[in-house]
Order: sequence, then C-alpha cells, then structure tokens
Amino acid sequence: MQNSDKKLLIFNMDESKIALIRTLCGNLNVRLVRIYSPQYGESVGALAGIPIFRMTNEPYRGEDFAQEMMVMCGFKPDELDGFLKAYREMGIPPVWLKATLTPHNMAWSAAQLYDELAKEHRQLHG
Repeated sequence: MQNSDKKLLIFNMDESKIALIRTLCGNLNVRLVRIYSPQYGESVGALAGIPIFRMTNEPYRGEDFAQEMMVMCGFKPDELDGFLKAYREMGIPPVWLKATLTPHNMAWSAAQLYDELAKEHRQLHG
C-alpha cells in the first residue's frame, strides 16, 4: 500500500459514529470503507483492496458481529499514532475491537479476525 492508500475498514457501526469517523478520515486523507455483514466471510486483505486477495462474493452466513470492529490499513506507525490521537481528541466513542492490517491477519476472513479480537478483549477485560 502506498502512503495515499490509508484505509479504515469499519464493521457493525451506527450512523452517528460513522459520521464522526468520516469527518476524521476526511481531515487525515484516510479512505473510510464500510463493511456490511454479507462481506464478513471475505479476507481482510480483499476487503482492504490488496491486489493478491480476491473477493469470493460468497455471502457470509454466520452470526452478525455483536460489537463494532475497526481495521486500520496502510498506516505508518507515526500516522497510526496521529490517527488514534485525533480520534480521541474528537471525542469519538472508542471501538474496543481494532487491529492494523498485517501480513499475519490479511488472509483471515473478517469473521476470523473479529473472533480473535473478541477473544483477546475478553481475556484482557474479563
């Protein structure tokens, strides 16, 4: 991903929060990509537009996500820090399940990433 290819994938989020995040993304030149439940079976890499990953277009038939999830793609470490700082400064309510796109997780389906993040969150926060 090139510098201008910063993307924020959002899952299971209400419209008022999306509006705030859309403003933040516009200010920071980040493309906001809303992911809908039929897409939860797709690889995170495909959803992020990584060329080596292809969309299957098979509708996801599992359970809907109980919580919001956010995946940050193409951010350099300092850009990520700046994004998260600006997010907090805007007073946007936190998203507990969040990740950066990595070589390790880009082949996972969105549902697999969600399950992993939810498990980690439960272990850390009870």
